[in-house]
Amino acid sequence: MNYQLPLILYDPECPLCLRFKQGLEFLDKNLNFVSARDEEVYSEFPELNRQDCLLKVHLITKEKIILKGPEVVDYLVATLPGVSKFAWLLDNDQGQKIKDYFYQKVEELRELSTKKDDCKQCPRE
Repeated sequence: MNYQLPLILYDPECPLCLRFKQGLEFLDKNLNFVSARDEEVYSEFPELNRQDCLLKVHLITKEKIILKGPEVVDYLVATLPGVSKFAWLLDNDQGQKIKDYFYQKVEELRELSTKKDDCKQCPRE
């Protein structure tokens, strides 16, 4: 299969990942998405690791550079119309720390949402 770049790999079984995807689709119609569970993408991009892609968001740029986790956030902030207007907030150490902290908390929520069935303390819908 020939994938259109930029391409974001996401986990369709993760509710938080689905919301993230929906929000990005609303912001930019030029982004393309593929399930990190789709085996074909690993044939096309053998440098990707399936397990790593299921743990962290991955983005393949038009130049075929692979970005992971917070790097994807940096890329999106710099390139998405509307969002790029706020890129100056991340131009200093404090902004980077806030972004990293936010990303870490989102990752913790994502982990909780995927383990919800096994978690006795997690809220039920």
